[in-house]
Amino acid sequence: MPQEPTPQEPVPFVPAPVPVPPDLLAWARQTFDAREYLEGVRDIEENGGEPLESFIAAVEAAARGS
Repeated sequence: MPQEPTPQEPVPFVPAPVPVPPDLLAWARQTFDAREYLEGVRDIEENGGEPLESFIAAVEAAARGS
């Protein structure tokens, strides 16, 4: 049974669930490949994945839209 947070502990923010639009769900089901995903997870577990420095610039560029 989870304990109630003490007054000193901040309560974590939990966003309200948002329904997934049917067209987005259909696209995800068509494009998601569970085998490919699991191969990637296994690779990360076995080899440790890529260091953040190797891909953070691409992530930041995508977030900026450039």
